[in-house]
Amino acid sequence: MQDPVELRKAINSQRRALSQVSLAEAEHNLLEQAQALTALGHAKTVLSYLPMNGEISPLALSASLQSAQIYLPRITDFSKSQMRFYSAKNPRQRNSFGIEEPVAKGCSIMPDSLDAVLMPLVACDPQGNRLGMGGGYYDRAFAFRLDDTVSALPLLVGVAHDFQLVEQLQAAAWDVPLDAIITDRQFIDLRKQ
Repeated sequence: MQDPVELRKAINSQRRALSQVSLAEAEHNLLEQAQALTALGHAKTVLSYLPMNGEISPLALSASLQSAQIYLPRITDFSKSQMRFYSAKNPRQRNSFGIEEPVAKGCSIMPDSLDAVLMPLVACDPQGNRLGMGGGYYDRAFAFRLDDTVSALPLLVGVAHDFQLVEQLQAAAWDVPLDAIITDRQFIDLRKQ
């Protein structure tokens, strides 16, 4: 297993090197691969994200979910790695780190009220382990999913370029596993394993 710091550095460098043409092609291919995840098409509330630094874009996929209300994350406390989820229809602004996010307007939705989450990531493995940017925002927001007595919703879907899928990641006790992975080349349903 690779060191998480080195793996982040290598994959982030590879993502940033992608051309706009490659990113557009990956977004189109992601949409095609997502057709295999029928549960996503039935979702009424979906958390998506705004791509940055070469992340694969879920925007075409989000737009294709016509019956769903789409939400985006907004960091509310950097020191505690906390975020809330606001409507994707809200105006957007950049936070102090230059990350584009929705304005805190109207009500936010609670994490356990979402049907599905399209999660950005740096790397993931076929067992559903996810390596993020290191802040723990998604793991904190969806920590309730670690409790086996809690509902299986929301469906946690890792979204990535295929090169971000690695053989194995070391999982920590607080890491919330993915239910599915969609890349620009494949779909992996981890609920069936």
